[in-house]
Amino acid sequence: MADADSDQDSVMTDPDSDEYDSDVELEIATAYVQFCIEYVQKYYLKSPMCTSILSGNSYVHEVLEGNPQVCYDIFRMDKIIFRHLCNELKRLHLLEEDTGIVSVEEAVGVLLFIVGHNADFRLTANRFQHSLETIQRRFRRALRAVHALGCLIIRPNADATELPHSLRGNEKYYPWFEKCVGAIDGTHISASAPSGRTTAFRDRRSDITQNVMCACNFDMRFTYVHSGWEGSANDSRVMQDALGHAEYEFPWPPRGSYYLVDSGYAIGNAFLPPHKSARYHVQEFRGADRQPTTPQELFNYRHSSLRMVIERCFGVLKARFPILTAMHSFSISRQRLLVTACCALHNFIRMYNRADDMFHVWEGSFVRNNDAGIAGAPRVGSGGTEEAFNARAQQAMSEYRDAITAAMWADYTGNT
Repeated sequence: MADADSDQDSVMTDPDSDEYDSDVELEIATAYVQFCIEYVQKYYLKSPMCTSILSGNSYVHEVLEGNPQVCYDIFRMDKIIFRHLCNELKRLHLLEEDTGIVSVEEAVGVLLFIVGHNADFRLTANRFQHSLETIQRRFRRALRAVHALGCLIIRPNADATELPHSLRGNEKYYPWFEKCVGAIDGTHISASAPSGRTTAFRDRRSDITQNVMCACNFDMRFTYVHSGWEGSANDSRVMQDALGHAEYEFPWPPRGSYYLVDSGYAIGNAFLPPHKSARYHVQEFRGADRQPTTPQELFNYRHSSLRMVIERCFGVLKARFPILTAMHSFSISRQRLLVTACCALHNFIRMYNRADDMFHVWEGSFVRNNDAGIAGAPRVGSGGTEEAFNARAQQAMSEYRDAITAAMWADYTGNT
């Protein structure tokens, strides 16, 4: 009898269990209703994002018709240069007009707004009153267009074989560096490293960067850009990669001419570094009691002073385009395009506006020649890595450097 009562109790429903199930069902129903309400509000009753009466195209034209300083502050270049840049992109068919949606001027404005202020896409979309998808698409097209322009204007002048006339009157550099056509150095640009490769992109300061090798002439224009290498790579390794692949089209100087490089690069028939184990940087010679005391120090001091043009180029580049110091989460390929595009814009401004404020601040005493053309003739294939750095080439350049050092010291001590 007791067993029968136990069986009967086991099949009876627990009131507490029923109450718990009802609460769960109520919570699920409430959550479902809330989800439906939010979905309807988000996708059916959403308020418009672009509500400003000033469209992106109107904003660009307002800036171009307004105070010149406002245009310079927003687009990082003067109004005339902005219009000329847009006209060149149209003329060269690098960026086509998109009637009724985004004009060439607006697309270029989007690009300059992002690279000149390190603005993200959402902020840019709000400023230009377009959707995120439209802004991203126009940014990519304008970026590719300016990169293509860079392929035309980031190159040396075809007739550049020695120091420009503006420097030949300076006894500090001439005739000692008569056959110098420019300078080469590496700079670290902020990078967004791919997943799993963060360590490789950390430089000596533990910052995530890419090591970019650039060459420039004495007009403060870039003549070569090789980007994409991890920040942990040293300058010499990046140069070997640039010189060792014909597809990178390194602009070898004419035979007998050379680039100035720092001690991080090897000596070669087209590359002249300073003497090692001697003071080199200009700041090390500042002060009445810190003048050069040996032939090697004198050579290094003047070498460093002349090679400083590449540092000035980097200074202007990073000051004008802050995105290079805080890169967005782009793919590596797009980051490489960004570096080249910024260098192209740098060159374009230098070519057509020599009075630009940033160049005026950074160029110091260097007053360059006034030649400017939209395209030069690249000098590719006039050298090679093996030929440039074999024992004979290194010995010849070392002897050439020693001869310059001795003659420079004799002239210096004879005049002091």
